[in-house]
Amino acid sequence: MRRVTDFRVFRIAAAFVGLVCWCGVQAQLIAQPPTPTFRLGDIAKPVKYEARLAIDPRQTEFEGELRLTFEVKHAAPTLWLNATNLTVSSIEVKQGARTYQARVRKVNDDIIALDAWAEVPPPEPPVVRAPAAASGEVPPSFDKTPAKPGVPATTPPPEPPQPVWQASQFDAGVAVANIRYRGLLEPLSTRGLFRQQEAGEWYVLSQFEALHARRAFPSFDEPGWKTPWQLTLDTPKGLVAVSNTPEVASYDVPDKPGWTRRAFAWTKPLPSYLIALAVGPFDIVDGGRAGKKQTPLRYLAPKGRGNDLAWVKESTPKILELMENYFGSPYPFEKLDSITIPQTINFGAMENVGLITYNANLMLAKPHEETTAFKRRYASIAGHEIAHQWFGNLVTPSWWDDIWLNEAFATWMAEKILYQFRPEWNDGWARAFARAQAINSDKLASTRKVKNPVVQKGDVGAAFDRITYQKGGQVLSMFEAWLTPEQFQQGVRNYMQRHAYGNATSQDFFRAIGEAAGKKDDALKAFTAFIEQPGVPLVDVSLQCAGKNIALKVSQQRLRPAGSQAADMEWTTPACFKFGQGAKVETQCMEISNAPKVVPLPTAKTCPEWVLGNANGAGYYVTRYDAALDKKNSANVQRLPEQEAVALLSDASLRAESGLMPIDTALEWAAANIRHPSAVVKRQAATLLNAQREAWLNPKQQRRKLDIVKRDMLPIAQKLGWQEKPNEDDRTRYLRATLLPIVAELAPREGETLRLEARALAMKWLDDRTAVSPSTVEPVLQTAARFADRATHERLVTAFVANGDRREQRYLGNALALTRDAQLRRATHDLMVAKTGEQDKVNGRDVLLFLNDALEDEYNRAATFSFVRGHFDAIAAKVPQDTAGQTMTPLARLCTKDDRALFVNFFKDRAPKFLGGPRRYEQALERIDLCIAARDMARPVASVVTTR
Repeated sequence: MRRVTDFRVFRIAAAFVGLVCWCGVQAQLIAQPPTPTFRLGDIAKPVKYEARLAIDPRQTEFEGELRLTFEVKHAAPTLWLNATNLTVSSIEVKQGARTYQARVRKVNDDIIALDAWAEVPPPEPPVVRAPAAASGEVPPSFDKTPAKPGVPATTPPPEPPQPVWQASQFDAGVAVANIRYRGLLEPLSTRGLFRQQEAGEWYVLSQFEALHARRAFPSFDEPGWKTPWQLTLDTPKGLVAVSNTPEVASYDVPDKPGWTRRAFAWTKPLPSYLIALAVGPFDIVDGGRAGKKQTPLRYLAPKGRGNDLAWVKESTPKILELMENYFGSPYPFEKLDSITIPQTINFGAMENVGLITYNANLMLAKPHEETTAFKRRYASIAGHEIAHQWFGNLVTPSWWDDIWLNEAFATWMAEKILYQFRPEWNDGWARAFARAQAINSDKLASTRKVKNPVVQKGDVGAAFDRITYQKGGQVLSMFEAWLTPEQFQQGVRNYMQRHAYGNATSQDFFRAIGEAAGKKDDALKAFTAFIEQPGVPLVDVSLQCAGKNIALKVSQQRLRPAGSQAADMEWTTPACFKFGQGAKVETQCMEISNAPKVVPLPTAKTCPEWVLGNANGAGYYVTRYDAALDKKNSANVQRLPEQEAVALLSDASLRAESGLMPIDTALEWAAANIRHPSAVVKRQAATLLNAQREAWLNPKQQRRKLDIVKRDMLPIAQKLGWQEKPNEDDRTRYLRATLLPIVAELAPREGETLRLEARALAMKWLDDRTAVSPSTVEPVLQTAARFADRATHERLVTAFVANGDRREQRYLGNALALTRDAQLRRATHDLMVAKTGEQDKVNGRDVLLFLNDALEDEYNRAATFSFVRGHFDAIAAKVPQDTAGQTMTPLARLCTKDDRALFVNFFKDRAPKFLGGPRRYEQALERIDLCIAARDMARPVASVVTTR
């Protein structure tokens, strides 16, 4: 299928027959303003949009007609709009009685210039007086047609004067542009307006954040411009069409038999990135009404899948009501539709006003697929997107440098609402996982600030990463605990009321929070230090017990992995510690600066038996204990509170991988905590053990790791088994899914039984999708594929290629990416670029997912990188545009000098060709260097004991 890569505006000339060519002959009336390359500037701003799109999902293009009302601030010969891959056929601009035919020039892939050309009024015709006739005769007429016999003479009508156009200028004031154009329905990427096929039916959906509304509308595509929009959609009869607001009219399209026109109500003021639409044969499930204003809810699924929305229909109303309670105001828009996208690239869901889009796997589940993990994931993502309806949609950032606040707040809010919705889900695991993701990015010298300048196009995509979502969310959690939840909530409400339906900055937010907490300047300064500086604090803790003077000695510095040259930073860190004396657990909070500090523990009657440095795991810092306190904590493992123990183990993993904790210590922490009574702590301990890379271990450490697996983990795995048992709780199910694949992999002989059981269960699942416990389908398939024989591998491949169910196909692709056998792995790699005739056997979106999974796997990374190097051009042509550069991210876990050289030689010159590629390359290279430094500190010997 042909992909449009040029703007094709030069074909516009055919639409302007009779106009003077743009040859640069006539001088412009006033000086030409500077041509923008990224931001459009302030010469003009939008007032409102009225758009009509004609969309047939079976076609590859759409037609558009836009009536754009805008205000010109001062006279200018040229205005600019954002537009990408749009073919403009005409633009007419009116200002009062004056009409312009705008000449279109392409500035770059995202901007067009509109040059003002106005019609020159024709000159007044000269007055000609006829000479007096002699003797009353009529003078001869030279423009009369001679009369034929019997036919009276006639005078042909004068030909109308041809219009004359010349370079002009747009005047200050309100103007209206009428634009006709065509655009591409993206066949592979999920940006702008794109089309996907599901079960033989075609669908068109939209994704406009961040810079993709310009692929659907010539527009002022920046978040600071909030204006009302009115959309009308023309579609073939029988299809569903939805947008941000309710439908207000529907009728046949004039002069287009078989088509329906649907008009939607005007929106509230919105930026272009929050406009959304969808067209296709969707099932629509009525969700009733919810909330203070009884907002109507609907859920849209691909044709025939409406019955798979049971959990979504059950949970969404409660989530909406919990949001209203927190914000203290009703849902701010007219309706809330939730709709599925078959496959998404680089996003899972999008908070469009009144029309939230989700990857289909987040919303759709057959009854046997409704696991706790599925329910929890949907509730969390829905909480995030519904929070945006207030924070981001009602109040919108003025510019992309503050998008962190949108996403960080929604991430933080989703966690808060999730645990109100289901308190039993608050086990500390998800918070520790998110926190570790952020810190692994933030420990780099090349990391960015949370609030980072956005001065060029590549900066926008970089703003949507773990620093924005996970770090931002954890920082908000930490400051909520410091300022108290009640005062923090009041600050949020004040912020919403002040800026409703408008734009705001992070400074506005900090100010509102600080005022509500009575710490205006202190809060602003402390917040700013975490948001406008890179890095994460490393807090050193020791316990002093001299008589009754019981205290903690704390100090703080920037966490620097071994080999890092990152500059130091200054923070005021709100920290809370927990300590135990027998059955009694106390909490002590403090503010930590970089200078050493002694903090008394006034409630401690005797020397604490243990001290944990991150109460509830809510702080955004890593705690390091001195040897004596480390020993105390280790001796009292079974008394440690669950959430703090999970945070402790997460910190241990971060420090060990950074070369800041001896591997022997990490192994002992894993061994001790696998005996903790909490299944969640056991799970985190198993993860810590598995994170100790075998290539780093000397023979003694390898033997110790294997001993822990066989002595402590194998009995648990054997007791759990692959299949769920009656009346099991969710924490046990999660432990099984984590622990059994680790034991099956690491135990050479004892794990063989688990490997064979997984293979047998995988074959049963291929025949009957209910034959395996839903919570263990993924680990069973992963283990079966990891150690597959040829017959097993062939069955998995056949199911992967033929499968039409997105969830099952994702399970199978992820499993096949882990295949260890070299010949079978090569066959799977070859499948990714194979064709049947002209048709790809695996579509580009699935290829991208497969490659990322395989490159993430420790045992497949090198072989998959070799495959990528050998087929890179074919891969880049097949996957969505710019995404081939994403393969650099998992390659950051390469850890030898030889692998580093391969990475540099291959990507150094290629990285700049991809949007965001230079930053990916820089960070991957730094990670590789840090891994080499940490590995050298671990001092593995050349001779490695084989344990499998």
